[in-house]
Parts: sequence; structure tokens; C-alpha cells
Amino acid sequence: MPTVYVFAVLTLVILSCLSALAGSWVGDLDRLPMQWGLNGQPTWYAPTWIALGFIPAIGLIVMATVAVSHGPGDDGSAVARNMATVGAILIAAEVFYLFMLRRHLIG
Repeated sequence: MPTVYVFAVLTLVILSCLSALAGSWVGDLDRLPMQWGLNGQPTWYAPTWIALGFIPAIGLIVMATVAVSHGPGDDGSAVARNMATVGAILIAAEVFYLFMLRRHLIG
């Protein structure tokens, strides 16, 4: 099952790099928006380290759960496919969050 771990590690590296990139945008801000209302305005804020570390931390938990939730008799390709799907969803969520964050910081 090494392919499963490759997907997990690759996803976590991408999420961490995206958060590090966003860290260069925010400079010395103490708090960042975590949620936006339907009007496009932030509804609540969190400390910067929580805001930028939230999705990578969730990614670690979810990837570990997916990796251990499959038994030894499970088809390795199905596990890898599930891991790739979960990884793609996590990366999409991070990109969307960073898009909204960038839009808030610029405008």
C-alpha cells in the first residue's frame, strides 16, 4: 500500500506549501478571516497560525483516518483512489480559502 502513503504525503506537502505561501501575504496580521457570509464579508476571525494551519491539520487527521480505515484485505487501488479523492477535495478547499483570503486582503 505505499501508493496510499504517497498520496497522503503529497497532499500534506501541497497543503503546507500553500499555507506557507499565504503566510507571506499576511505579513504581521494577528487575525485572519475564517468564514465569510453570503454578502462576501468575513463573519469571524481566528489567530493567523490557526487560520493558516487549520486545513493542513484537518488534512493530516483525515488522511490518517482514510489510511488506517481500510483493512489488509482491501484492494490497494480502491484505497489509493479514495486517498486521491480526499486529497483533491482538501487541496480545493485550501485553494478556495486562500482565494477568499487574498480577495479580502486586497480589496
